[in-house]
Amino acid sequence: MKKVGIGTSHAKLILVGEHAVVYGIPGITIPLTDIKVQATLTATSTTMAELPNIFFDSALYRGQLTIVPEELTNIKAMIETFIARQGTAVQWPADLQLTIVSALPFERGMGSSAAISTAVLRALLAFTAVTLTTAEFDDLVNISETIQHGNPSGMDALVVKSEQGYFFQRHEVPQPLQVNLPGYLLIVDSGLTGRTSAAVQSVATLKTVNAVLWQAQMAAIQTIVRQARVLLTNHDTVSQHHFGQLLDQNQTALQQLQVSTPQLNALVQRLRDKGALGAKLTGGGLGGCVFGYFADLTTAQQAQKQFSEKTWLTTLAKTEAAQ
Repeated sequence: MKKVGIGTSHAKLILVGEHAVVYGIPGITIPLTDIKVQATLTATSTTMAELPNIFFDSALYRGQLTIVPEELTNIKAMIETFIARQGTAVQWPADLQLTIVSALPFERGMGSSAAISTAVLRALLAFTAVTLTTAEFDDLVNISETIQHGNPSGMDALVVKSEQGYFFQRHEVPQPLQVNLPGYLLIVDSGLTGRTSAAVQSVATLKTVNAVLWQAQMAAIQTIVRQARVLLTNHDTVSQHHFGQLLDQNQTALQQLQVSTPQLNALVQRLRDKGALGAKLTGGGLGGCVFGYFADLTTAQQAQKQFSEKTWLTTLAKTEAAQ
């Protein structure tokens, strides 16, 4: 029997606070546990070697790990660092195959890079029986995320391995958030690749060239996040409508920060027109996904039928059954 190691992970969704979290302002993120990634590491030879030759098999690329395209160099770096840190403690088969099967759209603001990194690292641990501390695990994923995003907040890496939503603030201990607010999220893929690194750099540039505008939006987002945190623990209609308004306000701030686009704005407006109480982009922007928040399942399902784009429909409160 071939030796196999399997690792899994899932998508995430930033409800409020993206971009601001980079500057120490809180954000709120929830897991999307139904949208999964699986990494499978399989020995394809019985010969042993100090360094394995790894064949990478995914929808993005099939070929040797040593010559992966640029968008996968983060995964390559993480794997090579893991192997180097184990030294002679692990005996490797000369040949391995790493297979990635992902339901996450790539570079759409749903945590694809962190989810793939986490699934791959879990597969490596399952294959080798190596045990890492939480800090060691997070450090390896952060190597991948830094290459991919430049200045990651750490939010993605936290939530793609968790069943729990979080109130997250950089350099502070993340606080689990029990979401009780009823309702449904309709996520729409714009079909446009998100450009997180470019968006993060654009916001940093705006801070320099128009500090007054930048500061006003950051202050607005901070207020939005703190209000949303309270509303998400409630279970009433008034809170639903107020939460929807906060999503709209967060979208306005992101537009002012210049990370939304005409295409994303149009999708957001379509969600509102179809009955969403509020809607916004999620993730880095300049592409990627948007989502709308709906009070009831029937309205959300009717809205979903109006989109030819790839969509996902899920509950906000995980205590309810996902659709």
